[in-house]
Amino acid sequence: MPKMIFHVPYPLNPAATSASGIRPVQMRRAFETEGYEVVEVSGDAKARRAQIRDLKKRIAAGEDFEFVYSEASTKPTAMAESHSLPLHPFMDISFLSYCKKHEVPVGVFYRDIYWDSPKYLETVPRPVAAVTRALYRHDLKRYRTAVSKIFVPSMRMAAVMPHTEVAQCVALPPGSPATESATPDAGMSLLYVGGTGSYYRMEQSITGVEAAAGARLTICTRENEWAAARESYSAVLGSSTSVVHVSGADLEPLYEDAHLGMLFMEPIGYREFAAPMKLYEYLGHGKPIIATEGSLAGNFVVEHGVGWALPYTAEALTELLLELQENPEKYEAVRANALRVRESHTWEARARQAAAALVA
Repeated sequence: MPKMIFHVPYPLNPAATSASGIRPVQMRRAFETEGYEVVEVSGDAKARRAQIRDLKKRIAAGEDFEFVYSEASTKPTAMAESHSLPLHPFMDISFLSYCKKHEVPVGVFYRDIYWDSPKYLETVPRPVAAVTRALYRHDLKRYRTAVSKIFVPSMRMAAVMPHTEVAQCVALPPGSPATESATPDAGMSLLYVGGTGSYYRMEQSITGVEAAAGARLTICTRENEWAAARESYSAVLGSSTSVVHVSGADLEPLYEDAHLGMLFMEPIGYREFAAPMKLYEYLGHGKPIIATEGSLAGNFVVEHGVGWALPYTAEALTELLLELQENPEKYEAVRANALRVRESHTWEARARQAAAALVA
């Protein structure tokens, strides 16, 4: 059985509900499913130090590992501990560099560069942001020599990442299990799962659904986010929109009750290269997707024929929802394609893609 090293500078959480927590757990499982013996480096700094020390001895003794796959923290690597204090700033990336120097190919998945956007300063005080941004940049500078490949959600993101050579990057977006999911018999039911803060404005989505006879929208979001955002939606909410607060397995009945997955949100520059996990979860459930024109998700659904990319207007959405109800064969054709395409976007497919990029 081939061996690989799976590294994260934090503890894995199998019960995670956020995209940043779900992905590393699913990728680790996928490598095992694909037949690898996975040697894990994870946990707090004390645990990782011991694991790294052991692996360095094994590598130095000639033990064969096909590659290292790492997932960066959403925080700077130096601040990845729960207390965020940079007490071990060089340990993790130095380990990746050690592996590469000993001819073990190394790939690291880098999630996003939200920290480099102006919106980052809306949530992080400037003095703190000055420190974290410097540490984020330090990570990217180290990756240029410490790893073989940088995996990114999209090559669009690679093109705007600071201190990064595009040639070193490989697209590795999220995946999702292929899950059997029914659809309702009548009407046109839409499901949105995600945030409702200022980054996820959906007024035109709600207005468009409310104006389309036979259509209804379920928004599944965190209770605290909805409490903060509800007032801003009061002018557009109607009887065709419901809001719920569930996660994990409790989402499945919502998917069963949906014809379509929604990623129809107000355009922002960051969304032009962000690959939302919910895109692949909708696809994994065989749900065609409505996304915003010009977004990465919008380009994906059009390129793969698994949904529709619309200008962000209520009128465009209303028109589509009425058309799909009047011509159900159009919906069924796209759904059939979604069921086919999803097989290429499972977590196992992502593990195979990562391995192929590293051992090619």
